[in-house]
Amino acid sequence: MATVVEILERSALNFADRVAIQAAGGGPRLTYSQLWERSQAGALRLAAAGIRPGDRVALVIGNEIEFPLAFWSVLIAGAVAVPVSVRLGAAEIRFILQHSEAAAVVTATAVREAASEAAQGLPVTVLTAADLVTAKAVTEGWRPPAVVADQVAEILYTSGTTGDAKGVVMSHGACVETAAMAAYQFGFQATERVLILMPLSHSAPLNLFLLGAVYTGGQVVLASFNPRQPEALLEVVQAEGAHYLFCAPVAYLLGLRADLSRYNLSSMKRWIYGGAPMSPDQVRTVRQAYGGEWMSVYGLTESGPNGMALSPSEHDGHEGSLGWHPTVNTAIRLIGEDGQDVPPGEPGEIIMRTPSAMSGYLKNDEATSRTLKDGWVYTGDMAVRDQEGYYWMRDRKKDLILSGGYNVFPGEVEEAISAHPAVAEVAVVGTPHPEWGETVTAVIVLRPDTTLTLAELRAFLTGRVASQKQPRRLEAVSALPRNPTGKVLKHVLRNQLLP
Repeated sequence: MATVVEILERSALNFADRVAIQAAGGGPRLTYSQLWERSQAGALRLAAAGIRPGDRVALVIGNEIEFPLAFWSVLIAGAVAVPVSVRLGAAEIRFILQHSEAAAVVTATAVREAASEAAQGLPVTVLTAADLVTAKAVTEGWRPPAVVADQVAEILYTSGTTGDAKGVVMSHGACVETAAMAAYQFGFQATERVLILMPLSHSAPLNLFLLGAVYTGGQVVLASFNPRQPEALLEVVQAEGAHYLFCAPVAYLLGLRADLSRYNLSSMKRWIYGGAPMSPDQVRTVRQAYGGEWMSVYGLTESGPNGMALSPSEHDGHEGSLGWHPTVNTAIRLIGEDGQDVPPGEPGEIIMRTPSAMSGYLKNDEATSRTLKDGWVYTGDMAVRDQEGYYWMRDRKKDLILSGGYNVFPGEVEEAISAHPAVAEVAVVGTPHPEWGETVTAVIVLRPDTTLTLAELRAFLTGRVASQKQPRRLEAVSALPRNPTGKVLKHVLRNQLLP
């Protein structure tokens, strides 16, 4: 099986003079041969700084051209890449440095102060990405250490939507399986441009889109999504002539605030979304507004990410579903509490078997044993399969609300509430109740110049969801708390709503 190092080397041989990585807006670019040669030089620079095979190296770099260069420098050196979000504070970065036992941190200039503060007092070498970018050519006779498929390539820290971020250990072989699946499933070609706006510190942008594009010799364009400037997404698609884009649903929904008729989006071959649910109405809205082909992806960091996809041809009539079959190298089951497959119409937990799965959680055998069982990844995601075989997400198993003896899936209630014309965004959580155990609480972001009372909302939901699933509490907020990939942080909401 190939390694992540080998897929870059192969593309450097096959597509030497083609642009591999480019910063959006006419920024710096690297051809495949340049990326390969400079990454080797970067590996030598790391070795000179004392980095040895198996060492963990944290990368506190945003969506800049330095990220892929530093990433492959680390892997060519035989070390392990630990991507870290640049949006984290010094204390959060310090936790990752300590937990991963990082030997070094490579940081972008803009966040060097936070990274240096995080590393203070730790046995961690702090390097800037510029140290690797300006590294001299490889010394004649130097050979990088051998790297094999079962060697650890990455430790990815989960986004922690439930407050329990873990270090997901990924081998080279698992990463290559993810990249190969993405290249096939999305239809990447060597002549096409993949635009990455979501943070490369997260598994989907990194393993699906960066590695998937490099696997096929495509061109990667790097930029960052700013939720305060949703029109920037449209501007960069138009300016770069992008063919593929992956975003969390919130990015596409925010883009609706702009006048889309002002932008030429005709280059886009496939709009791809995932990482958070999108209701059928929302999917229909963005498809009509943006045009082009749409594709959803479902997976989790622990599986590569890998899992299921809803292709463009399957969207009509199935908007909002996960699809009806897994990706090419994955098997899917839907099981009940007894471990047996559930029939159509009954909720069950999604489990999957795939060669792109993690090796385990770093320093957490207990959590690993709960998630990896007999070769299957237990996702903790609850879904229902309809009579046609399509899977419909219900919720995270741990987000299930137990109210007065009834099981309430927040996603079902959120989908119904999102259809109200006054609601821009919604999250449903369970909050403590002295008699019912938990009560259904809706947290909403209202559209401009609208109001909504609990009584009005409950009247709207009558006939849409059962009475026991209707919210007993309504809270309006200016924005929902989200992680960098757009997932709503429900544990933060629950804590904010405690009496």
